Order: sequence, then structure tokens, then C-alpha cells
Amino acid sequence: MTEAVQARAAQLFTAFEKRLDHDRAELIANGDTAAGRAGGPDFDAVRFIAHRIVGSARMFGCEDLAEPAGKVEGLVDAGADVSAIVQAVNELAERIELTLSKGLGSPDWNGFPS
Repeated sequence: MTEAVQARAAQLFTAFEKRLDHDRAELIANGDTAAGRAGGPDFDAVRFIAHRIVGSARMFGCEDLAEPAGKVEGLVDAGADVSAIVQAVNELAERIELTLSKGLGSPDWNGFPS
């Protein structure tokens, strides 16, 4: 991997790390059935955020985030029971919080082509 590509990849990784806390808050806000919003939870937004996390997490080797995000995405796609989706969203939010508190580390770029 060239230095320029490596530098850009590092920028994307940093942006992903910064975005995660915002994504966590958005997941909770959009999946909250107790918020009393008209129309209830916004599972389209939840699915969008979860899908974005899956892609970014896999790209940067964060399977511990990709797996629960994929579960949320799958439950929404399947039209699962609201309580199951909300539970999965809460589990993902907790995983994000734990991951951020430990730090993401840095991805292994050695497997990328030069």
C-alpha cells in the first residue's frame, strides 16, 4: 500500500472512530419506543446507521461491532418484533460504548495490496 493510500486509510479510520459515538446516540434516539415520538421508532434510520457501521467495521477489522450491527440490520430487514429490534439496538449501543472506552486500536494494513 502506498504512503498516500495508507494516509487516506488512516484518515478514514479516524473518521469512523469519531463517528461511532454519534452513531450510538442516533441508534438509541431512533430506536427508542419510549420517546413518545409520533409514529414510534424510526427503524429506517436505525437500519441505515447499522448498515453503515457494518461496512466500516468490516473494512477496519472490527468484527466485534460488525456482528451486532449486522444483527440489527437483519432484524429490521426481516420486520422483526419491535422489542427484539430495540434490544438488539441497545446491545449494539453498549458494544460501541465498550469499544470506544477501550479504544479501537489501529487496523492491520499489511494484508492490503501495494
